[in-house]
Amino acid sequence: MEISHHKTKISSSELANLWTQYVNDSLARCMFRHFLHYVQDTDIIQVLEYALELTERHLQKAGEFLTTEGYPIPKGFTDEDVTIDAPPLFSDTYIIVYLHIMAIHGLTRYAGAIGNVTREDQREYFIGVMTETLELYDRSTKVLTHKGIISKPPSLNNHQKVEFIKKQNFLTGWLGKRRPISAVEISGTYLNLQKTMVKTVLELGFSQVAESKEVRNYMERARQLCNDHFKVLSSMLIEDNLHVPRTYETEVTDSTTPPFSDKLMLFHVTALLSSAIGYYGEAMGISQRRDLAASYAKMIAEIGLLAEDGMNLLIENEWMEQPPLATDHNDLAKNK
Repeated sequence: MEISHHKTKISSSELANLWTQYVNDSLARCMFRHFLHYVQDTDIIQVLEYALELTERHLQKAGEFLTTEGYPIPKGFTDEDVTIDAPPLFSDTYIIVYLHIMAIHGLTRYAGAIGNVTREDQREYFIGVMTETLELYDRSTKVLTHKGIISKPPSLNNHQKVEFIKKQNFLTGWLGKRRPISAVEISGTYLNLQKTMVKTVLELGFSQVAESKEVRNYMERARQLCNDHFKVLSSMLIEDNLHVPRTYETEVTDSTTPPFSDKLMLFHVTALLSSAIGYYGEAMGISQRRDLAASYAKMIAEIGLLAEDGMNLLIENEWMEQPPLATDHNDLAKNK
């Protein structure tokens, strides 16, 4: 059979991947450039420099793909959204923790991107991006481990043996004696605790430098909700005498000078809140105790409403860039 080498137009999914990556990496570039202006730890500097190198490379490549295909390059975030020499807002310790969690976000996003691309150049590109992000995750984890910063998930010290579930009460959680939380459930809970902690610190820092009263109030609302969720998630572990990750609120400085625009800070927090819905959903899906699943369902509803409010605030200020849309044929017919 003859093989065709015809290069097809990129699909809507491939366009979405490139468009989203460009916007997100333009935000990351602003964050990393400011961090690099003040960070002092040489090990953290090396990880940051690598992260910045990746964002700039991805911006260039995604922009080239979009231009070649005849699509406009999104504005995203530019030098207007960062004041490089503004006083530092976060310590070196928080910066490496932030990099670690953002690498996890990137791995999740790129795994999803790879799952819906078919064109060969797009497959090769996102496989490469995934490999680079794995390297960033590995480098940040090494620094966190070497410096004793990272809070490792709990270990199970009791004797284990192969068993099969015999009773339906394995699933119960509201009435009667609850079984201990499983290793599978601990995994989802601990990751969400770490991610919630990172959001809480961002919201605390952003709330003290945001220039708009509405943005400041939103950051406070988001921080309160994340604190509430941190308590709910912590209770899932503490009940079985398991530790929770350390928090980093003390790693926020006393600066009130904004290093980033309100647009960037609001978009960043809203995007992280929205992504939390997916991580909560994944944890809910692997929770076999009904009370844990119910807690995740409640938190998904709460964080979804807050993320929508953030989106509305972005739209009100005309800060939300519109992604590519399908053709509205009805509108075209009406306006002919």
